[in-house]
Amino acid sequence: MIKFTVKLLFVSLICGLLASSSCTKKNETETTKKDSLEKVTKVPPQEVQNDDLGLNFVKDSTNIYGTGDFDYRDSLESFHKGYSIPRDSIYKVWNTKAFQELELQIKKHPLKPGPYLDRGNHFQNIKMYPEAIADYNKYIGLYSSNPSAYMNRGNAHERLKHYDSAMTDYQMVLKLKPDDTIANFNKGNIYDFLAKYDSAVKQYDTVIMKDPRLAKAYYNRGTSYLALKNYAAAINDWEMAIRLNPPYEQDLKPRINKLRPLLK
Repeated sequence: MIKFTVKLLFVSLICGLLASSSCTKKNETETTKKDSLEKVTKVPPQEVQNDDLGLNFVKDSTNIYGTGDFDYRDSLESFHKGYSIPRDSIYKVWNTKAFQELELQIKKHPLKPGPYLDRGNHFQNIKMYPEAIADYNKYIGLYSSNPSAYMNRGNAHERLKHYDSAMTDYQMVLKLKPDDTIANFNKGNIYDFLAKYDSAVKQYDTVIMKDPRLAKAYYNRGTSYLALKNYAAAINDWEMAIRLNPPYEQDLKPRINKLRPLLK
């Protein structure tokens, strides 16, 4: 409690000294930095748990995307049913006041990129994907170094089944932010949807290499292996998904039990 109080006082002092918006408003560079995924080597000790074999495993990292256990692309069947609400935007429905304020900002400062990104995210939230893409295009035309903008535009293209455009955007995310896992994950989902399962597996391989504790990557790679009739690999991945994220057991255990008799 004492450490927390001291830390709070320190932050308050800094914000008082910096009367500008630096403590209250994130710019594109700061947002990009905060988007960086937590590395396995930096897992807090309290997140480490022991499994039945006595090995140390870290808890599922799915939640670091702000989505929860079953929101992050629950299954291939739910591929086109929607995304979690983008983290950059708090509005889940049409918000007249928010749109009016953004349009006013854009009218006053047409070369300021931020409002285009915010409005694009609002459009994405309410599933107005062409409008979202148009705003992302304007933002990227003014500020081309924010991987989140390409990620969000790729999401919108993907929802419209513009797979080539989505892949191009996800590749740009990886160029700007090589340690990103979501772009590889999304590419894997597209390959799965297009029945290019070998390519999907390679994307999930990359995800797991970058983040070995993302249960959802094992879940999806197992599904790709199933499509390739590599039942042993599918079982291994699904078992790992369960170990990292026990709620998956209800869904995956029956599938595993059906596959075991097929092993040679």
